[in-house]
Amino acid sequence: MEEPIVIGKDKFKIGEDETARRELRVVKVHDDVIQLQEEVHGIIALVGASSSVNLKKDELKNLIKVVKEQFGWTDICE
Repeated sequence: MEEPIVIGKDKFKIGEDETARRELRVVKVHDDVIQLQEEVHGIIALVGASSSVNLKKDELKNLIKVVKEQFGWTDICE
């Protein structure tokens, strides 16, 4: 598997003195499958947490269609 590409980072406040950080990455796991990885670090995750989703090309196309038509994200894949 290739190294993940970071496609998003942010920090958010989870308490008076605690800030968590989040990173979203994508990696190609097969010719027509990508994997999204989200890592969150901070007190809510204790030592860290991660989750991932595998997407096929046609699933991504459907996802893009849904977010364009249902959520109004018209700037996706311009």
